[in-house]
Amino acid sequence: MSELLLEVGCEEIPARMLPDAINGLGERLAAALHQAGLTHGRIDCHGTPRRLMAGVEELAFQQPDCIEDRRGPAVEKAFDSAGKPTKAALGFARSCGLAMQQLARESTPKGEYLVARISQPGRPAREILVDLIPNLIGNLPWPKTMRWGAGQFRFVRPIHNLVVLLDGELLDVNLAGIQAGDQVSGHRFMAPGYYRVTGLYQYMDLLATVRVILSQKSREDVIRAGATRLAEQVGGRPLIAPSLLAENACLTEWPVPMRGEFDVKYLDIPPEVLTTSMQHHQKYFPVVDAANKLLPYFILVANMEVPDPSVLIQGNQRVLRARLEDAAFYWKVDRETPLERRRDGLRQVVFQARLGTLWQKSQRVEALAVQLAHAVASDALPGVAAAAPLAKCDLITGMVGEFPELQGIMGGYYARAAGLDYDAAIAIADHYKPQGAADSLPENVPGKLLALADKLDTLVGCFGIGLVPTGAKDPFALRRAALGIIRIVLEFSAHAPRQGEQQALPQINLRQWILAACQGYATHGEKLDRDDSAISHELMAFFLGRLRSHLKAEAIDHDLIDAVEALGLDDLADIVRRVHALNAFKQLPSYAALVAANKRIANILRQSDALAADMALANDIGSGTMENPAEQGLREAMEKLETVVAAYAGQGDYQAALDTLAGLREVIDRFFDEILVMDSDMGVRRRRIDLLSRVRNMFARVADVSRLVLPEV
Repeated sequence: MSELLLEVGCEEIPARMLPDAINGLGERLAAALHQAGLTHGRIDCHGTPRRLMAGVEELAFQQPDCIEDRRGPAVEKAFDSAGKPTKAALGFARSCGLAMQQLARESTPKGEYLVARISQPGRPAREILVDLIPNLIGNLPWPKTMRWGAGQFRFVRPIHNLVVLLDGELLDVNLAGIQAGDQVSGHRFMAPGYYRVTGLYQYMDLLATVRVILSQKSREDVIRAGATRLAEQVGGRPLIAPSLLAENACLTEWPVPMRGEFDVKYLDIPPEVLTTSMQHHQKYFPVVDAANKLLPYFILVANMEVPDPSVLIQGNQRVLRARLEDAAFYWKVDRETPLERRRDGLRQVVFQARLGTLWQKSQRVEALAVQLAHAVASDALPGVAAAAPLAKCDLITGMVGEFPELQGIMGGYYARAAGLDYDAAIAIADHYKPQGAADSLPENVPGKLLALADKLDTLVGCFGIGLVPTGAKDPFALRRAALGIIRIVLEFSAHAPRQGEQQALPQINLRQWILAACQGYATHGEKLDRDDSAISHELMAFFLGRLRSHLKAEAIDHDLIDAVEALGLDDLADIVRRVHALNAFKQLPSYAALVAANKRIANILRQSDALAADMALANDIGSGTMENPAEQGLREAMEKLETVVAAYAGQGDYQAALDTLAGLREVIDRFFDEILVMDSDMGVRRRRIDLLSRVRNMFARVADVSRLVLPEV
């Protein structure tokens, strides 16, 4: 068994691309070796900003030998009447490098054929790797690649050196005009230059001596431990976001945490401004006390050890001080102009070239949010009415211009500073939420309604002028907006009063509010390319697609979603309640029998001429003409349960409805065991089909159960 060392040295790889590149290299190398027939042991892949490496242990010396069977002409065509080989047979033997007597015969359903069995010795691993490695490196998936020099080879950054050693022996590999060698670079500043490597394990030892920590996890551990130690020295703890920790690890080969500080006067600025400056702009870790209040310290991560860290720390402090000084200025100046006096300024800012200005959007969102409050939560109306006109005004403040990540948040601060109601200020601060799957929802009801109105207005406008997401392209983040609406609707419904309580369950019919948003564009004079019906139809399909993804994330089987979607409902919360009820129904012992019965009923009704008349004739059943006890038993059970199931379904208690329907299993089974539905007497056949229609319609109060998938036996 052999060991393989592969290292690609290049200019700095963007930190956000490095983790995927490391994983991609490992997966593709394993797949390529498997395809080449080379067995191997553990594959270790690592990366730093300046290198990608892979180490393979217990790699087979060569491919296994194999015997290839080549089929030649049919025996009847291979010999003439005198039994002598024909030209076809002789040519086949010659092409295989064999004599006629070395060919075998193989019987197949199509007849007997000549067969040449050729032994193929396995190729040595070193020969395979010479071809495999350039293809492997050249096909790594990068979000963006580049060319350099006069070559056509594309990689994330220009390659400087390549190392390919098999058992310490250099392989003749050429990549992008660079011949593989046995030299790797050390740390750019702490161990500049190139160093000779002789094998996989010596390579690992060497990098540690030339100030390179190869493992990303090890670098993260160093950063976390150092940041924690430094923060504890000043009575705090570092705020370590996993994504920021990984980014710092991917920016450094020898991470060295250091502690900086800033003037306590900047703690008067809203903490979101400070953390945004430190985390997003400077990649620092803020430090907080036991009560999670910011302390005037931060942790930076350097890529080298220096004799006097104070110089480096002071440089970072100067950079942060400049940003915080700007923030302090904007925090002071912005509050001098209340939000309501800024609203006219929105007329000068384009929201989207075809959808008007921010002022027009603000008008539409305000009208829609107020309508929503009237219909869904009248208690929230004062908060919505106060917040909606001012929600977009912070977009023209200096602070949001400098820190766009703080849109909404600063609006909330400025609203409170101007004495606006607390609920309204929170609604302004939260109305962009949720901005991702991990983001929280708006805190209060006015915020939720304002967020719904804002996102609906954006979705309707973009779909109305054809700006629909395609593939990976979604420049207006419409998928995220749709998911945000879904989460708000579901959460809002989950916290609303249920049946039996004093207030009714709020109904948010998305199609209704999509049409209301369309009307908002018409009322304010913005013309969309598509009519309201087309927009609502397309957007509902878009929402259902996002809801499907949302439910699949909860490990809900796709057939449960299909069974409910078949009803054509518009109420997302109602759809989810039905899906969850089906999920519980799936655990019942009678599930399989009832689903099978519904599938049978669906097939019978599909074939029946009487399908269209099912409901019209339903009242004729029960007239006393039942002759078969099984038929009569099903009818009586139906009459007993129909009202109960309808009541449960009307209350939205679909699980109780399905539990009740599960009681029909025995009478349905008996019906199909003893009854021939397609009786020769057309009157009897029609009556029985009508009865089955009633069964189907009872289940359809929850879902189209016939679409459920039966478990494999």
